[in-house]
Amino acid sequence: MRKEHLLTEKMMLVDSWPNFSVLVIIKRQMRETWLSVCFCKDPEFAANLDTILQFASRDTSLPLYIIGCTPDVMDALINFNQSATSCPFRRLCPDVMVYTLPAENIVPLIIPDGFKITELSNIHTENVHKSWPYATREEWINYQITHFPSVLIETEDGRPVAWEVQHEYGAVGALHVEPEYRRSKLGSVVTRTLAEKMTKDGQLVFALVEESNHISIVFHENNGYVRMPFKFSCMGFCIEAKKKKEM
Repeated sequence: MRKEHLLTEKMMLVDSWPNFSVLVIIKRQMRETWLSVCFCKDPEFAANLDTILQFASRDTSLPLYIIGCTPDVMDALINFNQSATSCPFRRLCPDVMVYTLPAENIVPLIIPDGFKITELSNIHTENVHKSWPYATREEWINYQITHFPSVLIETEDGRPVAWEVQHEYGAVGALHVEPEYRRSKLGSVVTRTLAEKMTKDGQLVFALVEESNHISIVFHENNGYVRMPFKFSCMGFCIEAKKKKEM
């Protein structure tokens, strides 16, 4: 990772210690809407996860984004809260498939003439934000590219044309190639170079892909990614909905 001691910015919560069934990682300062990375061993521990998320969200009324749990755990969270009208949990997108890239599958590609490989920095925040297909704040984009590994391909005169970054929750993503430079394998160069960088740092390389995104599926499989036998869900937790339910 680009910066050291990132975990000092986080708060890790568990339902028991040392043998825990639920783990939640969240930022210590929750002045903005931030992501929570969760692990839940089994749907039967959904009530424990619900309790921890309420505790973690006690200082904010803004939605909390949750990622890392399997669909059956998310379904159990919704069922635990029973009423669909007051349930604080909402699915934000379709469940996503998990692809990993084993080190032995990473085959380096030579960058075409006329380009150079660098990394993203503050000055590229607007470019990445504009290319990001989901509604989000520039501050969150800036946090990603200044704290986590990235790869940027530029023209010789410094124009950014292709990039990818590791997200806060560990997956690689935000892959983008400017339209006029597509079909020149720059996307493959970017993703394989980033995978090499992360592998050298001892990190697991993985990506989240929607099942309906056939172009992304083919791209990842052509670049050595292997589909895992489970999916992830992304949900929102709104503490206001929870408060209304309790009134």
